Amino acid sequence: VYTINEPAAAGAYEALKAAGKDKGVLVVSIDGGCTGVNNVKSGIIGATAQQYPVKMAQLGVQAIQDLATSGKKPAVSAGLDFFNTGSALVTDKSVTGLESIDTTAATQICWGK
Repeated sequence: VYTINEPAAAGAYEALKAAGKDKGVLVVSIDGGCTGVNNVKSGIIGATAQQYPVKMAQLGVQAIQDLATSGKKPAVSAGLDFFNTGSALVTDKSVTGLESIDTTAATQICWGK
């Protein structure tokens, strides 16, 4: 089950559990907030894609300041059509060939502490 955010993932897990269908189902999500990382650690969510909204905000404010003070427009990341602020797959069940970080590492950089 893929969900659009970690609260929805927790809700999906609870609904599956209430229906007795939580065994053998993988629930994954996106955001990488501290609550979601903790849900990965406890097994409620199998994995989440961690994003970095604080970094997004900092770079956005810097881009506005640069534009306002010098006229410098923000540039996209090399080879992309957007500015990449990074992401990481968070799981404690890594898969060969798929880059990920574990919940210990993700807890150090999660948002919403």
